[in-house]
Amino acid sequence: MTIEILRDKDVWDAFIDESRSGLLFHKWDFLRITEEHTGYRFLPYGIYKGEELISVFPLFCKNVHGLKTAFSPPPLQAVIPYLGFVMGKEYDLLKQSKKESFLETVSGDITAELEQFSPSYLSVTQTPEFLDIRHFIWNRYSAKVHYTYTIDLTRPSPEIWNSFHYKLRNTLKKASAAGMELVRETDISSVYQALSERFSQPSMNIPMISKRYFEDLFQAYPHHLGIYSLYDRNGALVGTVTTQEYKRFLLWMGTPRIENANNGNAYLQWLLMQKGKEDGFTRFENIGANTRNLNYFKSKFGFGISVYLELYRKNTLGALAEWTYSNLINRNWLKRRVIAYVE
Repeated sequence: MTIEILRDKDVWDAFIDESRSGLLFHKWDFLRITEEHTGYRFLPYGIYKGEELISVFPLFCKNVHGLKTAFSPPPLQAVIPYLGFVMGKEYDLLKQSKKESFLETVSGDITAELEQFSPSYLSVTQTPEFLDIRHFIWNRYSAKVHYTYTIDLTRPSPEIWNSFHYKLRNTLKKASAAGMELVRETDISSVYQALSERFSQPSMNIPMISKRYFEDLFQAYPHHLGIYSLYDRNGALVGTVTTQEYKRFLLWMGTPRIENANNGNAYLQWLLMQKGKEDGFTRFENIGANTRNLNYFKSKFGFGISVYLELYRKNTLGALAEWTYSNLINRNWLKRRVIAYVE
């Protein structure tokens, strides 16, 4: 076996910094804070080819009443869209035959390690940059396809603007003339209140993260996690969103639409798209293209569709637990009683 638990934060973070697909969600402190607040045990696996570290694999495990589970990322309160294994900086420069050899090692070592833990349910969701999961499929994993919206910020601004739906352009022109102000917040209280109201709705598929988790993450990464609010001339809040600004400009969590005359949510997104471009980011992402009733609004911004993949395995007990959550606990009337949304 060429897999072991990595215990050196500096080695882990340097690997993520240099990789193509590693995001802020993969950074050491982000993962440790997630472990603390979700109750899942964090296992920071490193996979080697000889003496070379070729991949890191953050895994979160929990044993609940005999049901062993393994996730990357952990579900529910973590609110991490994707995680999964990360290949090193040299990976993209390798010949295809060498890439296949590396992926065979990663898949084989992780599979062998997981067989010792023997989870009833396993889910690993990769970032959009990494789509080659064939070796896992050959090792009897199943796969699901998910979608997200992205836009190339290296394009000229007029070209990006002209890709918007004409009705959206008219809306944004009116909003620009309304004198609204964009503020990067330093206090999470107002945005947390707005987010908690959204996530406390029984129709949401996930519960709200705890305020302490939110605070710890923003304290650990003040330059890479942002809170942006849009205020009208009277100082009223018309839109707010959190961002991940590390390797890409990513809209992370936002509030539902706040009714106002100038469609503040749309204008807020356009302002942040411009900010991302000014700050030198090459990609802007509005996470998720999997919610049907939101897709028409998001698609007006001229986004392209990117794919990301989820690997999973489940035995009979895991399948039963998944069915129970999807068909019973996740029902709106019951979920409100079972899951604590807000502290």
